[in-house]
Amino acid sequence: MPDASPLRREPVQQRSRERVQRILDAAVEIITAEGTDAATVRSVAERAGVPSATVYQFFTNRDAIFEQLLARELTRLDSELEESLATARPHPDIAAAVEAFIAFHGRHYMSHPDFVALYYASRHNEALRDDIREHLGRLTDLLHRHLLATGLLAPGTSRRVVEVAVELGDHVFELAHQRGDESDALTDEGRIAITRYLQVYAAARHDEPIGLRERMVRAEPMASAVSPSAQASS
Repeated sequence: MPDASPLRREPVQQRSRERVQRILDAAVEIITAEGTDAATVRSVAERAGVPSATVYQFFTNRDAIFEQLLARELTRLDSELEESLATARPHPDIAAAVEAFIAFHGRHYMSHPDFVALYYASRHNEALRDDIREHLGRLTDLLHRHLLATGLLAPGTSRRVVEVAVELGDHVFELAHQRGDESDALTDEGRIAITRYLQVYAAARHDEPIGLRERMVRAEPMASAVSPSAQASS
């Protein structure tokens, strides 16, 4: 889990803890209503009803506020996904698993617009970008274990296969966020791409038609059998 306490000093007294919470709540309100650029230390202090000096008692700068918020939301997202995978009924195939995963993230993003704005703005901040990289790594580990344990991926499938799928999904959601009017269509395209990719590594099932990987493997000898002269004339 990410370090959810990038505070300059930990609040000990109840009054101090309440102040920190007001500061964080104020930052969330500003980010949700006006975006991350509007969430300066001064504007956060004014919204929280405290002097700017009080903000600096606990946070070195506004990025430290963002880091606290991001760590909190990433912790919640990781926990909710882990619980969802543990309690969900087994998915019948890769397509259903990908659809459920995308639906889960879609619901989370819709219910936490402040997190979405902060998440994508954080890509341009080196310190916060590290938190996101760690989150994506945890997400990859969780999904890799889940897909192997449920028999949806072939035994021995490398972690990097799932890492590529997770990275693709993350960038699809970012593109959908940037292009709001086309977000649903872009998400659907991403779902298709991720599904087709992971199906290459899906575990063999006797009741399913020949998989994409098998078709690719069978096609390779045919392709190599074509003579150079035939290739040149085509």
